[in-house]
Amino acid sequence: MSVLSYIKEIWRGKDLYRIFMNLECSKYTLRGKVADIGAGAGPASYHRFFTKEVGAEITSLDRQTSPVDFERDRLTYPEESVDTVLMFNVLEHIFNYSNLLSEIKRVLKPGGRVYGSVPFLVGYHPDPKDFWRYTGSALETIFKSAGFNGLEIKILGRGPFTASYSQIEFMIPRILKIAILPPLFFLDFLALKLKPSLSREKFALGLFFSLTKI
Repeated sequence: MSVLSYIKEIWRGKDLYRIFMNLECSKYTLRGKVADIGAGAGPASYHRFFTKEVGAEITSLDRQTSPVDFERDRLTYPEESVDTVLMFNVLEHIFNYSNLLSEIKRVLKPGGRVYGSVPFLVGYHPDPKDFWRYTGSALETIFKSAGFNGLEIKILGRGPFTASYSQIEFMIPRILKIAILPPLFFLDFLALKLKPSLSREKFALGLFFSLTKI
């Protein structure tokens, strides 16, 4: 993605983690009946970035719009009725995530896809509670145990300088953020070039995942 794409999203008021997440969504296509789990009451910002097949229809399910308790209740979709599930920034707020993953598998059609993300180097944000931060290894174990395959995990982040910046960006004026971003990207590039042993995963603001129902 070009730096201009990031600048446009900064101007929209998005933080860096959310920008990385949204831009990653632009690489994927939504099809059929789409269930967005935990999206809130209105359209989510990442909806703008997905390519949508003709006929794709997004419905949202969230505690703000429905009394469903993801830790214990069944999702309000019939069995094998959903083509795609979105699950962005939800898992960290759910203590008993096994129930939700089991329900997602139940409502997905065979071959159905799941797209989502979880934060990593992102501050505490209760909604209403904030329980977990997941590594890539944890996500792989959790999703495979729940019976999904075709798992792909991508790091949302660039390196140590953007990771450090993300901890204080809420204090920085929007116009200054735009000026700071290109040098930060260059410094991250330089840091990883000069020290190839550094892993980008160590500086992940979050992790984007995609998986398939077996």
